[in-house]
Parts: sequence; structure tokens; C-alpha cells
Amino acid sequence: APPGYVGYEEGGYLTEQVRRHPYSVILFDEIEKAHPDVFNVHLQVLDDGRLTDGQGRTVDFKNTVIVMTSN
Repeated sequence: APPGYVGYEEGGYLTEQVRRHPYSVILFDEIEKAHPDVFNVHLQVLDDGRLTDGQGRTVDFKNTVIVMTSN
């Protein structure tokens, strides 16, 4: 959220969940239907093993299992 709005202090939903629960399994069902920006995020996670949230915090995905399904 932009400055001044509720939720500004929080990161994004995905990065917040992984930051709070680093040993997680994330399922992306029917990944082929996702927006192209979602693929860019996946590439960053798969290449670097981490994401930077909107607050500039680096969230480590090294203990997270990511499963993607397609039809």
C-alpha cells in the first residue's frame, strides 16, 4: 500500500508469509494462467533464491518448496 494507507508497513502477501514461515510449501495451481509479472517473480526466486519486498527487506526462499502445476 502507498504511504499513509493501512498496510503500508507490511510487505507483500507472499514475502510476508515466507518471512514469517520460512519452512513452507507454496502451490501455484494452473500457473499457465498467471499474469506475466508472476513469471518474472518466479524467475527471480528460482535464480536468486530470494525476493525483496516493498519495504526493501530481502526474504530468503532457500527453505521454501515451490510447486507449480499446469493442465
